[in-house]
Amino acid sequence: MKMCFTWERRLIWIKLSCPLNQFYSNTWFVTEMHETIFNLWSWLQDYALWRLLLSKGIRTAVLVGTAIAILGQFMGVNAVLYYGPSIFEWAGWSGSDSLFAQILVGAVNMLTTVLALAIIDRVGRKKLVYWGVSGMVLSLLLIGTCFLTGERLGLPDGVLLAAFLCYVFCCAISVCAVVWVLLSEMYPIRVRGVAMSIAGFSLWTGTYLVGQLTPWMLANLTPAGTFFLFAAMCVPYMLLIWKAVPEMSGRTLEEIERYWTR
Repeated sequence: MKMCFTWERRLIWIKLSCPLNQFYSNTWFVTEMHETIFNLWSWLQDYALWRLLLSKGIRTAVLVGTAIAILGQFMGVNAVLYYGPSIFEWAGWSGSDSLFAQILVGAVNMLTTVLALAIIDRVGRKKLVYWGVSGMVLSLLLIGTCFLTGERLGLPDGVLLAAFLCYVFCCAISVCAVVWVLLSEMYPIRVRGVAMSIAGFSLWTGTYLVGQLTPWMLANLTPAGTFFLFAAMCVPYMLLIWKAVPEMSGRTLEEIERYWTR
């Protein structure tokens, strides 16, 4: 017990005075990471719970949820939201035009999220992902093509903007909205707290990695290569949802738990 108490005190100290705030401008992101790590450690002290978490069926649910959380970050949405103005400037747009385009991206993202909340129960989680991710793939391929051959083909700037807006629409109505609903529903009640903490930690880890790697990818893979890579990452996400995740619309929590433990 003494060792657990000591580590708990250390985590509290990290939470209050961690120097990571000196390295990241987004203190909200750092706070979320600290909260997730702190919750994970509190659950580590319950040995019986972790034995249940690592049992055959529930372990599969945890691994699937973790994969969904981290793969969803490598499909490009955070790259567009974080570095949108720089990406548009890379395409030859002026600074003011790039900022205006990013405002449109943010507006589409917000309005589409509201729409997703209104239709997710009627349409179904998996169906939204199928249609949304399919649209994301097509949009990403068009964005990559605009960067690769747009100038040579004489494509107007409006084509690139339309492709970005379509991509954000498809992402916001599917992956961005569905992931949190799936993660909150797919775990049995007994392990939901720790399983959600693991998935949340994976999601924010993926967010951090994409935020750090995107400038490198744009410089070394070129914008076209970067967006083609994002399109390729949509494929394993779609396959995972298709093969490993049950449709949860209209199902009780007990029915979902029986799916994993059958």
